Amino acid sequence: MNHVKAIAIKLVAHLVLGWVVLSLIFEAPAGDALIAAAIVAILIYVVGDLLVLRKAGNIPATLLDAGTAFLVTWLYLNSMNDGDFLVASFVFAIGVGLFEYFFHNWLLGNVIPDERRVH
Repeated sequence: MNHVKAIAIKLVAHLVLGWVVLSLIFEAPAGDALIAAAIVAILIYVVGDLLVLRKAGNIPATLLDAGTAFLVTWLYLNSMNDGDFLVASFVFAIGVGLFEYFFHNWLLGNVIPDERRVH
């Protein structure tokens, strides 16, 4: 049940961030912005939060999440639209990184174990 709550929080945060940054500020189509944000949220929950965070800690997982958010968003938006969304993807990735840093602290305290401390 805790994973459902965690993914729901992450998904809502990424959807809002994607809508505001990608659609309202950088004028990407709203549907594409929301799809990109949802793909990023789910992908980095599995890779960044469930695999990297518990083994390597917050900073490496946050850097991985932000980098993945940038790459996935840029590739998705550029493949679905005319124009270059490099700056939009970068700003979105910065927002994702800021959110993820605090989200990881909550996640380690409430949802997943920090395996670096177990040994």
